[in-house]
Amino acid sequence: MALTELSFPSHNGRDTVYGWLYHPTRPARGIVQLIHGLGEHSRRYLHLITTLLDAGFAVVADDHAGHGKTAAESGFWVETGDDGAATAVADEVTLFGLARAAYPDLPYIVFGHSWGSMIARPLASRIEIDGLILCGVAAQMPGAESVVDRAALAAEPDQSGPADARYVEALFTGFGSRYGDSAGPTAWVARDEDVVRDHGTDPLNNFGAPMSVRFVRGFVDLYHQANADDWYSSVRDDLPVLILAGDQDPVANFGEGAYHVANRLVSSGQSDVRTRVYSGFRHEVHNEPEIRDDVEAEIVAFAEKLL
Repeated sequence: MALTELSFPSHNGRDTVYGWLYHPTRPARGIVQLIHGLGEHSRRYLHLITTLLDAGFAVVADDHAGHGKTAAESGFWVETGDDGAATAVADEVTLFGLARAAYPDLPYIVFGHSWGSMIARPLASRIEIDGLILCGVAAQMPGAESVVDRAALAAEPDQSGPADARYVEALFTGFGSRYGDSAGPTAWVARDEDVVRDHGTDPLNNFGAPMSVRFVRGFVDLYHQANADDWYSSVRDDLPVLILAGDQDPVANFGEGAYHVANRLVSSGQSDVRTRVYSGFRHEVHNEPEIRDDVEAEIVAFAEKLL
């Protein structure tokens, strides 16, 4: 593996976004743009990245504004600037351009997990890609759908200040409802306790850092963009889509959100949609030791059929 470190100015005009382009040891035959989720960073995907490299795919990924190395350098955690929804997507468009400059002619696949699945959907309407993978797909989340008071958020006088706890609690409504009274606040991440522990102790995750008001606004705005009726009609009919989720994942409405997105795509004219919902597993199906190899095999098989 060879590694190219990348950096570029964020759309927010404040941050420098840091990223990495991973090159396989043999000539690359495709490229995957990996878009990480909320409160984490792209190096948490090294197992998946390594599997993709072994299969001959280059991988490009960054740490979004407010996350990972980008946040560690700027000092702004879980804070993307005035228009968080636009920044999240625009920065991935920039990353796409850098990857395309390195590999101009290869099949191009976008993989987005969780918040990354929200970013990936409008991104797929703005750039030319050959395949779209939505993992831990954010859909039918009650908090983002209707519980968060968007008008009250917009009326908050200090948009850059910490969001009131009631907004954050509303956003994650029902996330711990299925795991028993003794479950920790991030038990929804995975059923494997070591994965949850690692998620909670990783210093570049900083999950639970105070969200700004405008970050919550941007998150909810992007959620609505990704799940809006007009997004489905904006995706070209022949774009292959793979949707992955666990049936104990509240981000995907315990699996129902994955089927909802798939059915909406098909009813909008998509001709190539595959959905896998893993029984008994939670949000990070790509990290669960029991099924990780199977999930990665799904991803590689999907990517290889586009070559």
